Amino acid sequence: MLDAIQILKEVNELGATKTLAEVDAVLAAYDYPALRTAERTRFQVSLWDKVSPINGVPADVVGADVPIGGEVYLIHIDGNLVFMQKHDSEQMGFVAMDAQTATAKADAFIAQLVEEAIDTRLKSEVMRQLL
Repeated sequence: MLDAIQILKEVNELGATKTLAEVDAVLAAYDYPALRTAERTRFQVSLWDKVSPINGVPADVVGADVPIGGEVYLIHIDGNLVFMQKHDSEQMGFVAMDAQTATAKADAFIAQLVEEAIDTRLKSEVMRQLL
């Protein structure tokens, strides 16, 4: 979610004389839960089946460095594969993920991407309203 204080600072640096209450009022007009729900529909998570090629790369090559017994999650945006994670990125080393962990990590990452996408799209809208 956009930071009202940061927005206030930026619009005032651009010559506006807005207050924090005015920034809060503009931000309050946006239905963030609805925006999140709409943005989230663009993302799909799947676990790699370990036999299908990925982007034309044979499965044996893709899977060569997957930790033993580990799952690989794939994130598609608008049907396009944009992210593949072979290990738990929050652990030191090349740590395998089980299906539940992989799915949870993918969902958490998507939540972060959704917030970033909404903030990027709304920031210029909000600033234009305040200038």
